[in-house]
Amino acid sequence: ATRSGGVVVLVGHGSEMATVPLFNAASREVDIRGVFRYCNSWPVAISMLASKKLNVKPLVTHRFPLEQALQAFETTHQGLGVK
Repeated sequence: ATRSGGVVVLVGHGSEMATVPLFNAASREVDIRGVFRYCNSWPVAISMLASKKLNVKPLVTHRFPLEQALQAFETTHQGLGVK
């Protein structure tokens, strides 16, 4: 669910066709934006993180040192580290 006046961001690849309630989105003035992997997106995201405009703490479920990279990937593959 997205609040009225909110923004939905579609990141990366999805299915080629999607069913979207456009009347609902339009009447509630919801913006729908797509992002694939364009390099100009990263500086804005990094700037927002650095300025603390985004509270990403609720999204972080685990922390792994580099030595545990394999365990980190396995945790994600098992669906344990995804919100």
